[in-house]
Amino acid sequence: MPQTKTLSARVPKEFLDEVDMLAKALNRDRAWIVEQAVRQYVQAEAAFLAAVQQGRSDIAADRFVTHEAMDAELDWIDAEVDGRP
Repeated sequence: MPQTKTLSARVPKEFLDEVDMLAKALNRDRAWIVEQAVRQYVQAEAAFLAAVQQGRSDIAADRFVTHEAMDAELDWIDAEVDGRP
């Protein structure tokens, strides 16, 4: 079993009640529910930060499309779909 450490947090009673209700419904303990929630949050935030960094790198390398260029492209696509000149 992996080594674990204790993490504590203060949360509103209503939130704790929700955690306990979910734990009961899933037949899991409170610690498991909180660990899953924190794990998902950390993974999502890490993915977001990686995407932001990739975007910054793309901008620095001039790999992007301006809003105006994209708007013009979408107008062209709409015209093609609608059969307009």
